[in-house]
Amino acid sequence: MMEINGTYDLKIETPLGEKYATLILEVEGTTISGSFITKNSSSPISGTTSGNEINFETTITVAPLGKIAARIIGKIEDQKLIAESKLMFAVAKITGLKKIN
Repeated sequence: MMEINGTYDLKIETPLGEKYATLILEVEGTTISGSFITKNSSSPISGTTSGNEINFETTITVAPLGKIAARIIGKIEDQKLIAESKLMFAVAKITGLKKIN
């Protein structure tokens, strides 16, 4: 199984324009935890993984809507994250690169 633990710089394409975030993934067995960090907030994540596939929930702050729940489903290949999040008002496409320390 590939190593998906780590920190990812994300670009999120939303109907409100491009947004940026940092995702910290910590995997133990098939359980994902970590943090979803934007310029306005930091929220814990909780979910599962199978191979290179990820599926987790978090809460994000979206101006002017406030906090909304988001489920993010995707995969990680060659240090690249590709995912989607079905938000209450649209689907956001998410891409990211793993930071190499």
